[in-house]
Amino acid sequence: MRLLPIVSTLLLILAVVRGFNEVEREETSNDFDSIDLPDLPTTGPADFTSSTTPEGPGEIGIFDPLPYPVIESYPQSLQLNVGDMAEFECKASDHADHMPNWPKHELFIEMFYEDDPKRDLTAVEHDWFEDVTKSTKSRPSHPKGRIDITEVAEIYLSKDAVTKEDEGWYRCRACIYKGDPENEACDKNYAKFYLRVKNEPGWQADEAESATTSTPYYQQPGAITFRESPRSSCQVFGDPHVITYDDMVYNMPSTSCDYVLSLDQGAASFFVYGRMRPCGNLVEGNCLESVTVYAKRDAIQLQRGWLVNHRGQKVETMRTSGPIEVGVFEVEFTGTTLEARVLLSEDQNEQDWLKIRWDGFMTLTIEVPQSTKTQGLCGNNNQDPIDDFDLWGQFNDNLILFAESMKVDRNWRCGAGSPAPSMDEVRGLCGDKKYGKAVIRCNKIFAIHSFENCVHDKRPYVDACIYDQCKGINIQNDLYDWMIIPKVDRVLPPGCNAAEAYAMKCSRKSWTKDGEIIAEIDMSEWEADLRTSNSCPSRAVKLDNIPKMGCPQSWMQY
Repeated sequence: MRLLPIVSTLLLILAVVRGFNEVEREETSNDFDSIDLPDLPTTGPADFTSSTTPEGPGEIGIFDPLPYPVIESYPQSLQLNVGDMAEFECKASDHADHMPNWPKHELFIEMFYEDDPKRDLTAVEHDWFEDVTKSTKSRPSHPKGRIDITEVAEIYLSKDAVTKEDEGWYRCRACIYKGDPENEACDKNYAKFYLRVKNEPGWQADEAESATTSTPYYQQPGAITFRESPRSSCQVFGDPHVITYDDMVYNMPSTSCDYVLSLDQGAASFFVYGRMRPCGNLVEGNCLESVTVYAKRDAIQLQRGWLVNHRGQKVETMRTSGPIEVGVFEVEFTGTTLEARVLLSEDQNEQDWLKIRWDGFMTLTIEVPQSTKTQGLCGNNNQDPIDDFDLWGQFNDNLILFAESMKVDRNWRCGAGSPAPSMDEVRGLCGDKKYGKAVIRCNKIFAIHSFENCVHDKRPYVDACIYDQCKGINIQNDLYDWMIIPKVDRVLPPGCNAAEAYAMKCSRKSWTKDGEIIAEIDMSEWEADLRTSNSCPSRAVKLDNIPKMGCPQSWMQY
């Protein structure tokens, strides 16, 4: 008899919770009729939802926020002599929400000789030793019985004495449901590395001559080259958001002025400046309009519309095919991204590169050697975010003072920078309804398949997307009749700049603070993933609508 009150109380609680859930779903459908959301939330960050729709609990992958495994690390390439020992190690992971009655979500990892994938490396004639280890962690993730599962697999490959026949390209690959033609999914990483075996008499390999394969832009693919030293990356995008080399994230207090984005504080081998100009509808802000890069006594300016200004002459890179030389720089237009690069130094088998990636609008990525001490809005590049606001080695934790000190105000015309509004302030100005729509829109953008395989943290980019989507953009786009964009926010949605920045981040090989490689992800189809929802413009829309600054008659054809 004592159990009856307890059971009754539990049933009442369940009924109330069920009622709250029904009300929440009803309100959501009324406010956002066009958004398809699953009934059950995933266990990812707050506000994240799966891009799939709920179906029967016995089907595979429905609540899987990452339908592809991820190669987390893979080897650098090697140069060895005949008879030397070779060792390679690769690590992959897979994360998923499962229903208990689903088939086991087994992660399979392999390392193979890409020049001949059918070659059995462990056969007697090739004599490689292979060892694979796996681990699985699981925890309940929902009261209805879903389970959050993380699988990790590592593979180790070694050979006591390499031969000339071992030279070539190798690759790590990870798959789930391997061998199942309907459900098999393999990683999208480009985890390739090269083994070069030399048989020259008297040649000795040492640690300094271990080489990564950064296939240079002027050589045929497959050529072994100098070791590309590890780089750090900084991003400036939107209104304006900064993620420093050391992963400090902040919204920049700015005004219409030029700013030092990054410079080599030691050898003065490069300087990168950014021109900020007004943008923002709800609250006035500033966005990048152009970027100027100085290196090796030469300079280029990257302008909107993927134009390159070199000594007063403009290069329309949209009309070029492949890399071209502009002074000491090599520039290349790929899709909707312009990359400018310059080799800063060579030392024995190692190369230090400065690489700039520009979306032709307001999104920028700067890559510099990890060994270079820097100064500018991108921080000091010492792998420690806590002191990124320091000024020329002097302690500083004041963001306003830091930003003001990075101005390049030659004629004292720049006004004082004002603090960027906080997210709570933007939400108050934006209103709960518009803010809520921005949250759903941005979470939907970042739930696309192209982003699922990327290991870099989405949260700063999602926050930036919501922030910009609420504030809006209002760029000067009426200098010429042919470049006016009607309804800028509709044609070029503000939050999509954050998605562009994230796609840039994921599409590039990067390095951890310890120098380990994080594999790049194929981002060639990220815009196409959003076509069905019309969340962000396609490449064609961007090519047609991003304003092309400057005088058309001054363009140079390459």
